Amino acid sequence: MKSQTIHTNEYGDKHVEQALFMTESTNVDGNRYEKGNIYNVEQAKAAQLVEDGVASPVSFPALEAISVTIDQRLSQFKKQYEEIKHHERYADNEAERKFQLKMLEMNLEADMQALKQKYAEELENLQREIARESLSVEFTTSETVNAYADNLIAEAEYTDDKEGLADLLAIKVSAMDDNERLTLLRRFGRIAAALTEGAAGNSKTRIKEKLGKIHAELKSAHKQNEYDLKLRQLAAIKQNDPLTNYRLYKMAVKRNDASRFNF
Repeated sequence: MKSQTIHTNEYGDKHVEQALFMTESTNVDGNRYEKGNIYNVEQAKAAQLVEDGVASPVSFPALEAISVTIDQRLSQFKKQYEEIKHHERYADNEAERKFQLKMLEMNLEADMQALKQKYAEELENLQREIARESLSVEFTTSETVNAYADNLIAEAEYTDDKEGLADLLAIKVSAMDDNERLTLLRRFGRIAAALTEGAAGNSKTRIKEKLGKIHAELKSAHKQNEYDLKLRQLAAIKQNDPLTNYRLYKMAVKRNDASRFNF
């Protein structure tokens, strides 16, 4: 998985694509981008998707290094293959030419499988490492916020203006620091239940919308989100074959169309 991919057309012009993980589904210029998937998107469009808050860049240097090695090995193979295929030394010995080409293919297949295994192992290591780090996130509990949460839950049981309480909660959350937000996040399930209990119809819908925005703001303070995002990205990467270019190249070789591949 490369964070960026550079494409060169027949005239030597280059354009760059950025690897993006979609955090929300969206449509752009007639293209559909589904939440939870990774796409290579033209650089300017990728920047806009990130700015819009529906995507995040994907960058795992250890995996990228293996992907670059795969492409370099393919480039080496391509050069060697073409040299043998067209070298005059085999003009009178086509059997030897075929043998040498077959050996090249066999060596390449072995190298690709080894790199694929290395890629899978590195991906698993990254997942374990990030998961362990996510479990060690610490923060200082705010007793002031805990007391506020208790009072809010109690007040919600007797008030007829639960929407008003949700609005006040949003204002107070906007003034909290990260530790205070994380403290409140731990109590948010009970708060949400108290503010929605007994509500109905449009009022309940509005309260839930307000609570959804508050919850998102509380979670934004949590470093856990960064770890969770990376783990979701790795899960998406795991669904893709790191040898896709190799498979496509093999097919192109059989069609005598391999010249269009630039690794």
